[in-house]
Amino acid sequence: MFEKWLASFGIGSAKVDTRLNQEDFFPGDQVDGQVVIRGGDSVQQIEDIYLELIVEYLKDGKNVRHTYQQYYLAEKIIVSPGEEKTVPLTLQLPIDLPMSTGQFPIYLQTGLDIKFAKDPSDRDRINILPLPLIQKVLKDIEDAGFILYRIMNSPTTKKKSRPFEQIFEFKPTGRYQGILDKLHGKFEYNDDHVLIVFNLYRSGDIISYSFTWEHQNPSGTLLINNQPCEEDPLSKIQELLIRRK
Repeated sequence: MFEKWLASFGIGSAKVDTRLNQEDFFPGDQVDGQVVIRGGDSVQQIEDIYLELIVEYLKDGKNVRHTYQQYYLAEKIIVSPGEEKTVPLTLQLPIDLPMSTGQFPIYLQTGLDIKFAKDPSDRDRINILPLPLIQKVLKDIEDAGFILYRIMNSPTTKKKSRPFEQIFEFKPTGRYQGILDKLHGKFEYNDDHVLIVFNLYRSGDIISYSFTWEHQNPSGTLLINNQPCEEDPLSKIQELLIRRK
């Protein structure tokens, strides 16, 4: 009886350890692994096993957590004292997941919902790489004479599925030095469309360009600043970047 009372306060209760098959992922990838639960000092009933995909962003000068997505793996599991149970883990990452950085990490937090007890949890950091298309555009920006110096997850009031937007900040070098102050790039990627926005800053003015197109029909659906264009999106982006302002 005393052990059960202690377990209700998280003393000697079950522990959870999530083991992923890898750490590096692209948005939209499948994550595989297993959740290992080790029983404590008394029998405990686990109501749910869940994972939260957490992304951090900057708000009021400090990092805050945003639950990007929640996954439920299993429910109603009885764990005996000292017993170890393994639950397979398979989940799909969102296609619009931003890149992870040192300042703004992304991680999966596993929790056990145990009635009347402190919920044990485990946190596993994952590395989210930009999609190959975004990597290509980032390289084009650097090849055009810009240096990436910061990536910010900044709060936004726009109606979106997340309360922040990821901004890639570049400084000009070479032929752009003294002509442009900086370049900001934003990338949005969903199941159907790509949206790339560039803001070029010069002497207090901002020149904006937006490129959007469908994955399956890039040249046929390309819009530049909402105007149709029958050309290859990447070629038009390169043309913009190498143009001297």
